[in-house]
Amino acid sequence: MKILATIWKESILLVRDLGGMSLIFLMPLALVIVMALIQDNSFEIMQESRLEVLFVDEDADALGQRIAQALQASPNIHLIKNLKGRPLTAKTAERLVRAGDYKAALIIPEKASITLRKKVEETAGGLFAHYGFGSVTSSVKASPPIDLQILFDPAIKPNYRQALTGAVEKMTTSVQATWLMDDIQRRLGEATGRGGKTIDFSEMIHVRQNDASSDDAGGMALNAVQHNVPAWSMFAMFFILFPLAGNFIKEREEGSMLRLRLISGSQSPVIAGKFLFYLGVCLLQLVLMIGVGLYVMPLFGLSKLALGANHVGIVLTGLAVAMAATGYGLLIAVYFITPQQALSFGAISVVILAAIGGVWVPVFAMPPIMQKLSPFSPLNWGLSAFNHLFLRSASTAAILPDLAKLLFFSCATLAASLLIHRSRIVL
Repeated sequence: MKILATIWKESILLVRDLGGMSLIFLMPLALVIVMALIQDNSFEIMQESRLEVLFVDEDADALGQRIAQALQASPNIHLIKNLKGRPLTAKTAERLVRAGDYKAALIIPEKASITLRKKVEETAGGLFAHYGFGSVTSSVKASPPIDLQILFDPAIKPNYRQALTGAVEKMTTSVQATWLMDDIQRRLGEATGRGGKTIDFSEMIHVRQNDASSDDAGGMALNAVQHNVPAWSMFAMFFILFPLAGNFIKEREEGSMLRLRLISGSQSPVIAGKFLFYLGVCLLQLVLMIGVGLYVMPLFGLSKLALGANHVGIVLTGLAVAMAATGYGLLIAVYFITPQQALSFGAISVVILAAIGGVWVPVFAMPPIMQKLSPFSPLNWGLSAFNHLFLRSASTAAILPDLAKLLFFSCATLAASLLIHRSRIVL
């Protein structure tokens, strides 16, 4: 009965406190929408990593065209061939990159295609001569190598440099192999008197890109909605300490807690009642925030929250996070004497835990030292579990380590709260 009476009392106090209601329900909903809108473009930049490349084609032949077509097909590279309606020159491109206006420039030299064809013919001719199908005179000089030039801004990120260089090398290798095989096939046709046979290398190997997931439901790419909804939901849940600590300390100051102490029996049901009531409030917060991700975010032009296929895992994770948040709020309420102490320490500590836990900025974008601290935040455990569920459609077994940490944290804070509360009753 004490548990039910405590739950009823706490519900009446919360309903009467309109400021507290807005703090734990309305403010988080507004916050998650604003943060998702602010960070939407930043997440797109992190995911796409689009690079503008100046393209100077002094060759104006097959090699330059093939390289341009391949780079234009890449979603992360944007080729710029003209500026202000005029074709780019090598000097202009070098000046712009040196000034930092653009991060990279690719210059295809003159007669690159002609030189490559000569080198292909020399290579094929030397190969046939080696096997006795012809002769190569020693007076013929080998054609000079072709120098494709890539200019980089010194401030460019290493991954951009590697991506562009790799794409150009891949394309030039493909062109060399194709032209060499075409010449070899032509020579074989002439030597045997049979017509040439075309070989399509593109049908030999297909490279497919898919997101790894634990089932057929697939995964969801990380974006502003997928990050901010679970992250700020947990942030709001941990801020349950405001009404919890406020009401608890107020009861102590007004003497309500003293009158409860005079009642015979254990005080544990009082603590349990408060814990269960605010646990339910935290779960309601999570439901509302998920609802915003599903139905409100798309109205602002954002993507819809993808929940994945493991709904049971979502319920378990939400329950574990709610228990951790309520236990932490209860510990703050019991330990501190005045509301100023409890609310000041509670607010600052939650902000710190959120910051190192990856709520403000995803963990992968943090400095190395912060990434090492992140696993010590309970908000990071919850965010990790939600990311497994939302982004990877993971099974419940995959999130068990994070759930175990949250449950241990909840039990530890609840046990500490009971010990502190009982010690003060004795005093």
